Amino acid sequence: MHITGMDITETPPFTVFVQLDFDERVNVFIGPNASGKSTLLRSIDSAFNHEDIVSSSPLPWSNMWPIVIKGEVSRSHRERHQGAKNLLALLYASEDWPYAEHFPSFDEPPLPTVYVEPVRTGLPELHVEETAGEDDTELSEVLRRPFSGANFKTANEKMHQKAMSMFDQEGKEDVSSRAHNIFEVSEIAHSCARAICAEVLTGANTRNYVTGLNEKDLDFQPLAGFDEVNIHRSLGINTIDQPNFRNVRPEDRPTYSEEMGQVPLYAGFLSSGTQTTFLWIYWLALKMLHHYEFADGWKDKPAILLIDEIENHLHPTWQRRVIPALLEHFPGLQIFATTHSPFVVAGLRAGQVHLLNRDENGVVTATTNERDIIGWTTDEILRTFMGVDEPTDELTIQRAKRLRDLRGKESLSDAEREELEKLRRRVNEDFLSSSSPLEAQRERYADMMARFLESRQSELSQDGR
Repeated sequence: MHITGMDITETPPFTVFVQLDFDERVNVFIGPNASGKSTLLRSIDSAFNHEDIVSSSPLPWSNMWPIVIKGEVSRSHRERHQGAKNLLALLYASEDWPYAEHFPSFDEPPLPTVYVEPVRTGLPELHVEETAGEDDTELSEVLRRPFSGANFKTANEKMHQKAMSMFDQEGKEDVSSRAHNIFEVSEIAHSCARAICAEVLTGANTRNYVTGLNEKDLDFQPLAGFDEVNIHRSLGINTIDQPNFRNVRPEDRPTYSEEMGQVPLYAGFLSSGTQTTFLWIYWLALKMLHHYEFADGWKDKPAILLIDEIENHLHPTWQRRVIPALLEHFPGLQIFATTHSPFVVAGLRAGQVHLLNRDENGVVTATTNERDIIGWTTDEILRTFMGVDEPTDELTIQRAKRLRDLRGKESLSDAEREELEKLRRRVNEDFLSSSSPLEAQRERYADMMARFLESRQSELSQDGR
């Protein structure tokens, strides 16, 4: 059960027909700014999550929706819905697909879909005087909101409230049993984030970060009702970032940290990269658990992650880990991501990278990699996929370009010869000092060829006399 492809046209910046075939697990879109990467993610998000698009009306947008999203589809479904070619096609392989008789109308999306926009915010700052409160917003409504630290905090509290109510349902052992899966959310999210942010996170899972809690109330801490423990409570993460913890105000530290021999830190005190990475992974896990109604094995079930600029806030070492960590912890996940980072692209397989090209007339076309990108250097990825012919600083690029221009001239003035010699030394020094031996070797080879041609030209001139 996954999206297999997408046809798109007449949706800026796509002015000509573009067809994409998708990998079952990973699809990374790369290309220059304004080439339509974010547009593709928003289109998939609209298809699954926006009520104005996914309408109960039979054909409200059949003449104006220019995007066809193709899914893995059985033969019977394909024959039954052959007329839906020009509509948004959300077709899946199960013969007993519950929405087949009502296609293309449905009340809930067939798969949980999480869209993480490029601007990501963490948890609000901790204030000890706050107390955890309740509101009347339905959990499903909160989970439909855009990802943010504040929305995550509300959803996390409501999910635990829901779990508590499930525990209290007498005579329904299956419900109570499923409620225990709420603990898996914390464990899987923490484990996945720890695989990415290994230099900062430690411990097996997260737990509530509590200030002002008496030791006698510790038994209530994991799922304590808000009427039982009237304190501020939020997300606590075990971290090896001891200097950061020591800089936290004493009144913001959990009272039980010394007794338990561990140092949980409020997630809002962590760095942007650690905090937001952990939160959107946790958000994904919450939505999956809720969608599959706390069922066993929820983390292995199909889901769609749409994430813009997946490398946001991450050190290059962490950028290389993010996709492998997600694939390991969520085996049924299909990832759609945009990136400008060669470290995200490195290690991907054939068919997993979709390159969007925009020509001088603004026409966008798309190609997909036919070879694995394993063992490639960042320079090779930048040149091959990202159109960065000179992966160095702008000043060195200008010097190298001027050097090539001078080499290409048939004759040089004395001033140009002097400039040429200076640039030869300068460019070689720049490349060598920047740990770019390949670039330096290329420049030395170009120098050798230029000198040889100069010498040969001089010899020919003398013979001609």
